[in-house]
Amino acid sequence: MERDGYYYYYRRVPKHLAPYDSRKHIKVSLNTKDKNVARKRVVIHNETIEQFWRELVTAPVPQQDERYRRAVQTARLHGFVYRNISDISANAELGEIVDRVLAFMGAGSKGEDAPIVRDALLGTAAEPEVLLSQAFAIYRPRCIDRLAGKTEHQIRKWENPRRLAMENFIEAVGDKPIADVTRKDILGFQNWWLDRIRDEELKAETANKHFGYVKDILDNALLACDIEASTDVRTLFAKVKLRSGDDSRKPFEAEYVQVVFLNSDALNGMNAESKALVYMMADTGARVAEIFGLLPEDVNLDTEIPFIHIRGNEKRGLKTAQSDRQIPLVGAALYGAQQFPQGLSRYSSADSASTQINKYFRENGLSPTKEHSLYSLRHTFKDRLRDVQAPEEVIDNLMGHKSRGPKYGRGHILETKFEWLNRIAFDASQIGSI
Repeated sequence: MERDGYYYYYRRVPKHLAPYDSRKHIKVSLNTKDKNVARKRVVIHNETIEQFWRELVTAPVPQQDERYRRAVQTARLHGFVYRNISDISANAELGEIVDRVLAFMGAGSKGEDAPIVRDALLGTAAEPEVLLSQAFAIYRPRCIDRLAGKTEHQIRKWENPRRLAMENFIEAVGDKPIADVTRKDILGFQNWWLDRIRDEELKAETANKHFGYVKDILDNALLACDIEASTDVRTLFAKVKLRSGDDSRKPFEAEYVQVVFLNSDALNGMNAESKALVYMMADTGARVAEIFGLLPEDVNLDTEIPFIHIRGNEKRGLKTAQSDRQIPLVGAALYGAQQFPQGLSRYSSADSASTQINKYFRENGLSPTKEHSLYSLRHTFKDRLRDVQAPEEVIDNLMGHKSRGPKYGRGHILETKFEWLNRIAFDASQIGSI
């Protein structure tokens, strides 16, 4: 399907997969406006979704889950939430017990389906004992569609913090059944993080990310196993986030970039590709991985308006659908691209490049504070656009963010961006002459 010029893979979830995938349909951006490219990518995405469903069906859930799953589904068909027999006898009101018995009798207590109905309404199906240590293995196959188009490196970066979050959660509350997780456990996890923030000088934002990861994993694992938890996961995690200070990276002042990075020999100790990466970030605001992932065909220097095209390719995927964009090359960015029109290839990954450049900044006193890093150039770029009062939709497009305002016509967007970037372009005349 096509929307706003972009093509999307769209497919309804088959009815027989409803117990495994609760969505009614799946829509995934193909990150292209070219119909021929979309036709090729849709085949890959369809296979990804098919594999996603195959792994959902064969996910490592306990043996007794099928009987329990049928009991939960049958209870819902009769208008009840599944509760095991000990919970019903100990906590249910007399009226609910009577209603369950009457519903069981009315459904046919001696028929062929009597064992299933009895399990469902009287709670005689044993709940599957899914431990927290099993949750990630159940959760991971349900995320194949989220990772479509990502490289192996990007997938590892996605997986690792989520694995670590579950390991930390288990360390804090113990390896217990996921259905038994309580609000007290979540608050205990919050206190566990508060102690680490105090003792290890960690950031509240890190803890908040882990709360989100654990919440997502538990929610999906419960859904995959069709386990009725005593309390909704969203309720368990309500108001658990910690108040975070200003942990964001500080932008470099524009004058600092011009004087120190462009008009002095401060970067002379860096290799040529690293310097080009700094120059290109300074006047495009692109992410490190986006510049690192450019292929020769993405660097367009022999056009009326030189530009780079950031899009998904075999070298790296895109962070979001909005990340697919064209950025005119001006000032320092144009100089950097001219030095490496075939793209950057020195480092094994964007993370490696970023680590080495940030190390150079620290060791050579080029970071005014510990909050400054290579990524700060992206914040500098956005601040400079705001300083000249560029429209928010132009800023969003250049940054690769989802636009909150009206969209510019596709025919003039490159020219429009070029006009605004020329207003903030750094003077690159002294680069290479020092």
